[in-house]
Amino acid sequence: MFERCHLALLNKYSIVCKTFNKRQLSAVTHLSANSATSIKRQHPQKLQILPQTATTNQAPFHTTNAQQLRQNMSADSKFKLIEVEGDLFGAPETHSLAHCVGADFAMGAGIAVKFKQIYGQVDKLLAQGVQSGGVAVLQDKERYIYYLVTKPQSWGSPTYDSLRASLVAMREHMRKNKVQKLAIPRIGCGIDGLEWDKVSAELCKVFGDEELEIVVYNFVPK
Repeated sequence: MFERCHLALLNKYSIVCKTFNKRQLSAVTHLSANSATSIKRQHPQKLQILPQTATTNQAPFHTTNAQQLRQNMSADSKFKLIEVEGDLFGAPETHSLAHCVGADFAMGAGIAVKFKQIYGQVDKLLAQGVQSGGVAVLQDKERYIYYLVTKPQSWGSPTYDSLRASLVAMREHMRKNKVQKLAIPRIGCGIDGLEWDKVSAELCKVFGDEELEIVVYNFVPK
């Protein structure tokens, strides 16, 4: 009888222990799952791309226009390319003048008309026999008047190649005659249709090594 009671007590104790262990294991498993979820929330494995933040010492990015580039390029050199607002024909007499024409020297439109009215001597210009890509020259007291021949006829259109060739021809004359100051309009632009940024770049390429000041007058009275 005693043995049966003892065996019953052992079976009951075993059932209680199993139930307790099962509940404890379930609690531990639940706790582990919650902990894993908490850890995952605190330390997610997904890579986050954060937006870049500018520091106080970082200079803002900006673009530089062609005029600023030209100014920076010539800042430490003897060559200067300066743009001003004013009357080209009011430039100091210490500055020679230049503009673009056709090889026929008709000069019937644009700023060429003003050059023709003031300096004339078309026959003398034609007698020099200059073709596209060259330069014809008149002298007015201590200054020179350069006629950059950039096209065969006045009604035609110049190219950047013909303009460059004319500029080189003018540069050679200026070197020989020690011309160090030049006043021009926005040559090749206006009715000739070239772009000033490209033209000014050609000026820098051709004259960048010269001891020369070029003043560009952006306003020419009609």
